Amino acid sequence: MQRRMLGVIRDLVVDPRRMRENLDLTHGALFSQRLLLALVARGSTRDEAYRITQRLAQQAIDERVHLRELLQHDVAGDGLDLDALFDFEPYVRYADEIVGRLDAIVA
Repeated sequence: MQRRMLGVIRDLVVDPRRMRENLDLTHGALFSQRLLLALVARGSTRDEAYRITQRLAQQAIDERVHLRELLQHDVAGDGLDLDALFDFEPYVRYADEIVGRLDAIVA
């Protein structure tokens, strides 16, 4: 299994444009956990935050409208830092370290 995985990693080709297209297929719903936590931090109960998040995430997918845009026009988005909420940086902050580890294994 390890040899097979090393073969996959060695031959891996990353297409950033295609990766972004795949991420955009969710219309921002992949940020729903961050939205839920932001709503709770703002003072909503977890149940209220969950219902709001589910409603807006499902609407984003159903209507193919980005979650951020829906929040901009919904009272639930009032006072939220949308730039911080929809920032990819927290998801990739360890990417260089992880890739470095893979490079060391594959080399």
